[in-house]
Amino acid sequence: MDKFDKREPVRDRYESPLSKRQPAQAYSSSLSDENKQLKATIKTLVDSARYNQHTQERFYALELYFLEADSYELLIRRILSDLKHQLKLTQVELFLLDPQQETQQLITEIYGQLRYKNLFYTDSLSAIKALYSGDIQLILSNAQENIAKLGPGMSQSVALLPLRRGNRIIGSLHLGSRDYERFHPGLGGEFLLHLGTIISVCIESSINQERYKHLSLVDLLTRAKNRRFFFQALGTEIARSRRSKKPLSCLFIDIDHFKGVNDKHGHLTGDRALCCVADTIAPLLRQSDVLARFGGEEFTVLLPDCDLKQAEEIAERIRDKISQVIIVNDINQHFQVTVSIGVSYWQQNQQIFGDNQTVQNDLINQADKGVYQAKRNGRNCVHVFKGE
Repeated sequence: MDKFDKREPVRDRYESPLSKRQPAQAYSSSLSDENKQLKATIKTLVDSARYNQHTQERFYALELYFLEADSYELLIRRILSDLKHQLKLTQVELFLLDPQQETQQLITEIYGQLRYKNLFYTDSLSAIKALYSGDIQLILSNAQENIAKLGPGMSQSVALLPLRRGNRIIGSLHLGSRDYERFHPGLGGEFLLHLGTIISVCIESSINQERYKHLSLVDLLTRAKNRRFFFQALGTEIARSRRSKKPLSCLFIDIDHFKGVNDKHGHLTGDRALCCVADTIAPLLRQSDVLARFGGEEFTVLLPDCDLKQAEEIAERIRDKISQVIIVNDINQHFQVTVSIGVSYWQQNQQIFGDNQTVQNDLINQADKGVYQAKRNGRNCVHVFKGE
């Protein structure tokens, strides 16, 4: 029994861990700190998720904004101007691959020159490769060598975004920011790559749409605008002239004795003569003027912001230039043609007409009567219709 009396109590040898814990107050403080850290971590994750969701929603809205652009001109404006504002960028540049300059010619014929300093066309894929220094892949960088690839600006970081249709490169979109951390190599580029895909689709689609529209508004023989385009432009210019109180003039140009050209030289030579007349007129006009083939051997010229004296001078230059053109028939015989031109004019504050349709009819009828009077006067001359 004495041996057992000297043993340590069992509870001493197998002491409960609880007996070694910190006091209750310290234990509670530790749990509170862990709880705060956990809440902070959860808040960070939630904030990040909300930010990503907000970013996705913004990009989705931006994609719709581009997809809803119903013309090339509007799409380019949204890319080069609105994108800069919406993403708070300092620079946006767009390079488009245009090997045969078809897009430039098409857009110029429809809209005139789109004057954007940050829109560039290139006829060589190597020019785009040079921007990427090799493989054409997304570049996110705050390195000076890449920033320097954009034009002069205040950018501290840049994104060079290839524009692709399938495996084909169609251009390159460049974004610049004052924020040094906005575009950096460690940033995920999924949103930007997806945006580039959407913009590529929109650009190609808008060019195709413009091409189809252009075909419906252009005379395929002479490349001048057609009658349908002329009437659309005339309605637009009458409305603009009403608002601005600026003059609007119209020329009707008829090739003299054109039936004789077809009869003597053949219809193919007659077509060549029509093309020569159109090609002679076009360089004599301003970018805002509209040359159209009205039908047969008759052309029209719409002259916005042009008074009667100026219109008569332009008509006289056209008449003179055409009379000097040498046309060659299929058997290498040379001949010339002349034209008779009628001039009409309208200005809101000088003449009172009815609605736009009435003004349109009067301009056309007066110019047409001017042509007939020029022919009665001996042809190869200009006649201004003054209501006589």
